[in-house]
Amino acid sequence: MSIALIVIACVAIGIAVRLLRRLPRLAFAASLLGAGGIGIFLATAPSAPVYFFGRTLTLDPSARAFLWLALSAATALALFAPLTFERASNAPSSVVANSQGAFFFWSLAPLAVAVVMDSFPLAVFAWAIGLIVLMLSAQPQSEGRVGGAAQFLLLIVIASASLLLANRFFDLYPLTPENLDLIRNAVIFIALGFGLLLAVAPLHIWLGPLADELSPLGIAFLVGIAQSIGLWLLLQQMTDVTWLVTKSPLLNVLLFGGLLTAPLGALLALSERRDARLLAYLSLVPLGNALVGCGLGTRLALASVWLVIVNRAWGVALVAGGMSFARHHPERRWQIIGASAILVGGLALAGVPPTLGFAADYSIYRDLGGLNPSALVVLIGSNALAVLAILRVVWRVVAERAETEESNREIKIIPHLCVIVAVILFAAMIGAGLFPQLIADPMLETLGKASYLK
Repeated sequence: MSIALIVIACVAIGIAVRLLRRLPRLAFAASLLGAGGIGIFLATAPSAPVYFFGRTLTLDPSARAFLWLALSAATALALFAPLTFERASNAPSSVVANSQGAFFFWSLAPLAVAVVMDSFPLAVFAWAIGLIVLMLSAQPQSEGRVGGAAQFLLLIVIASASLLLANRFFDLYPLTPENLDLIRNAVIFIALGFGLLLAVAPLHIWLGPLADELSPLGIAFLVGIAQSIGLWLLLQQMTDVTWLVTKSPLLNVLLFGGLLTAPLGALLALSERRDARLLAYLSLVPLGNALVGCGLGTRLALASVWLVIVNRAWGVALVAGGMSFARHHPERRWQIIGASAILVGGLALAGVPPTLGFAADYSIYRDLGGLNPSALVVLIGSNALAVLAILRVVWRVVAERAETEESNREIKIIPHLCVIVAVILFAAMIGAGLFPQLIADPMLETLGKASYLK
């Protein structure tokens, strides 16, 4: 019943934000109060399993911690959404732009179900629904051609089918353990499915076209929350299906994918000037670190993967919020605040101390250094390039000419409120960087018991 209340609350908040899209202050209040209500549900929900039509929904400590992450990042993005308020009209583009927070909460509902579901196929189905709902906030940029959102919808179908095929091989192999082809096929399909939806290089080519049709806030939700569900499902399968790790090259595939994704994302970010694309490519750097951590197969690296996921979600939310300040509020003070948010969030994604990103990357790098020093140099170089990309963006924002008069009195109070949201995110990343064990322990309580861990 607890997860049902969370789902219902997400849907109700989305409807409220949609109806209040012409009144940004009330939309902000609805998002804040609704997120507080969901937080109360999540904090007081019992841990006992709930049975629904033969399936088990379990809110164990790791799932509860993961939902806290998703809720915090989604709430921050929904609260930043009124910063992008445009003049109210009935034009479809204006309606979508002024109600972004509604899509975030609507997408969060099926994603929450995916986290607590005990069935891998149903969890994949719920994950796909959450991604599809998020695509409703996309705005095509050209006529007469297939856009990035439409391409991604096709990829969702292909990736979901691949993961369902992989699950079939999971079921068949224990019946015929001498058939090693089942292991190979399972690895191929699970790598294809997760690789497509997580934008693992070289399967990242859809990320740029999609970023052209989503706002920076939408991209932040995709890479910070929706893609984190994919990493969660992958770690769950590696824990539940032990032979997938011990008898297959999956760890090597993850390690190689991470070493290719991180430097490619840094190079693309360094050469990009469009906000949404820059944020999307910058997020590939911590994704590569997370994949390397998964591929190392150690208990300490697994704890670091969880920290990378949290840092990535909060970091992209802060960068997206800073971009919303900088692009929609030309006054000098908001430009400075926006640049500061972009700087702090970007440095966290690049693993610069004392942010959570440094604490997350340190353990992965320590294990990787003893295994492959050359790979360690690649990841450190990727972080350095990411820092340069962030500094270039911040310098461009600060150097631009800013207006001195308020341009929209209707949303005058919204930037002040969003500054508080940005400060809370900043404090959370610094505090978690100083005390990472407070975040890592709940994850390890469940996933840390996996038999394959070294």
